[in-house]
Amino acid sequence: MLKNFWYACEFSFAVNNKPKQIVMLNQRFVLYRNSQGQVIALKDQCPHRGAAFSLGWIEDDCIRCPYHGWKFQADGQCVEIPSNAPGTPIPKRASVDSYPVQEKYGFIWLFYGDLPEEKRPSLPIFPEYMVSTMRPVYDEGIDNANYARLMEANLDFTHVIAVHRKSFGQRIPINKTIKYKVDKYDWGAVAKVNYESLGSSKSFLNFLLGGRPELKTRLSLYLPNVTLAEISIGRDDSFDIKFGILVAHLPIDDNTTVVKRVLYRNILPLPLLDGFFRKIDHKLAQEDTVVVATLNSQPIPKISEELHVAADALDITFRKFLQKDLMQSSSSNVNSHYPSEESSEILTLREPTYK
Repeated sequence: MLKNFWYACEFSFAVNNKPKQIVMLNQRFVLYRNSQGQVIALKDQCPHRGAAFSLGWIEDDCIRCPYHGWKFQADGQCVEIPSNAPGTPIPKRASVDSYPVQEKYGFIWLFYGDLPEEKRPSLPIFPEYMVSTMRPVYDEGIDNANYARLMEANLDFTHVIAVHRKSFGQRIPINKTIKYKVDKYDWGAVAKVNYESLGSSKSFLNFLLGGRPELKTRLSLYLPNVTLAEISIGRDDSFDIKFGILVAHLPIDDNTTVVKRVLYRNILPLPLLDGFFRKIDHKLAQEDTVVVATLNSQPIPKISEELHVAADALDITFRKFLQKDLMQSSSSNVNSHYPSEESSEILTLREPTYK
């Protein structure tokens, strides 16, 4: 796993003034909002006996342990032990890790690393047209597959004709070599592929869009755990049907991932239809998971250990980010972008720990 990055870890609407547990990176974290609405993030484990704070309660913007009622403030420092007499000093070890958080695009982002504030990367920038004008629908679930393998599926231009052949894949006209340019940045990478037409001229979609529409796809990687698929169907940008599929992958262990999805659409943006579109998006996501979960090696192997073709270029770029040798965090030079390959760290995930 990559360290010293901002992880999209929870939907903003899911966190309130009650403790909320998230499991990620083989660790438990607890989130809650203080009286000013700010999100607080702590390690979800009391240093006394190890109970989960997420079973406790919020009091005076602090969190109480559910086991013995120890009280911890937002910086993780214990400020009260009920069983001690008033005036008894608090042990120095009575503290818990706290984590920087930000909110943007409907997500809570947790910084997992040890960089000082001035050296931390900025949050990614998503397309303005999508987040400001399109209707979002939210969904989440737990997949029995490796987070990076699932991300690879979302960065793959050609798997749709096989994995999604029973839904929409049979309409994708892939009948020639797929080659494209990958634009690589410190924070990730992006690539585009346009297809000449979509389906037969007799389809209702083609009639609606005035002929055989083009299919335009743009896939983006935002390190460490977010992918975005932008899909446009039509001939004229002013009349195109557009979708954006934004996915945050929370790695629990090598074989388990919490997946949080946002489907953006510019078609039929009625709240009444959100359930319909959520159901479609969930079905397509599960088509990916069913196949990805069967891969022999869940943690991504070295690039040389598997076969590759030209159409795998974006996935290979992702693997290079993941498989770069461990470098010291102090050697990173991050300003407005995410850390480069040279400053990234790789962690090994093991068994998950649940509440």
